[in-house]
Amino acid sequence: MPASKPKTKNQDIPKSTRPPLYIPLSERPTLNVDEFCGMIGIGRSSFYKAVAAGDVVPCRYGKRVFITQDEMNRFVRNMPSNRSRPR
Repeated sequence: MPASKPKTKNQDIPKSTRPPLYIPLSERPTLNVDEFCGMIGIGRSSFYKAVAAGDVVPCRYGKRVFITQDEMNRFVRNMPSNRSRPR
């Protein structure tokens, strides 16, 4: 029987029982699309309409789409209020 390789710390704990790495959203530099939509209160289709209109400028890394905290704050500041809509 061949000798087994020595285990490293991460191999000692099964992946399913490792505590997840959690960083509060307020401390993260970027949000993914679902996090952004949840924080703003819009759906994914509304998000992509805002991107197409140039209201939100996402960052891309490969196929991943991210929104910076600064971009989210800019989007919220520029959202129209209900009072400015004509009736």
